[in-house]
Amino acid sequence: MKKLIFHKRNFFKNTYCIFDAVDASLLPKKTPDYTSRSGSQYFYTNEGVFRISSHWGRAATCRWRLRVNIESAEYGQKIGFAKWAQFYTDNDVEPLYFIDKNPYSEAYEYFHKDEPFFEERFILRTAPETRKILRQIKTLSTETSWAKYVIHNDIEDLRSYLINGLITSKKPLHELKNSYETFLE
Repeated sequence: MKKLIFHKRNFFKNTYCIFDAVDASLLPKKTPDYTSRSGSQYFYTNEGVFRISSHWGRAATCRWRLRVNIESAEYGQKIGFAKWAQFYTDNDVEPLYFIDKNPYSEAYEYFHKDEPFFEERFILRTAPETRKILRQIKTLSTETSWAKYVIHNDIEDLRSYLINGLITSKKPLHELKNSYETFLE
């Protein structure tokens, strides 16, 4: 299937993108090319688009995240830039997403299959399936009560095994828990 080429007339329709946080000094010295009803401002360039916004994640029909340096994270409006080539087609019915640990935040996040770092070991899922797996990973990462139902010697080893299994296989969590007990024997 041919990759759709995004530009200033179509990037805001059903797309996925990770913008990089940038300093205000990089903004073009002009008025915004577009201001949304929610107040987000857009500045178009030949290379891509700058976005000033206080909300990231779901934006209308798009999934747009902002990659922020942890030290510079603060509340309020943030400025992001993305090249046109960083926009990918998005929908809820195709298996477009995989999960991996974000090297910047150390958190598990979803990424689009067209990202240059996609590896065949990752399982592709639809957006709703991906959200479900991310919720399971969050529970595994932040809670411990679930571990009392699985025979284990080291909870961190168990977490790692289960999370890796969720990311790289289609096995449901209960099956992975059972296979860990077999793995220990």
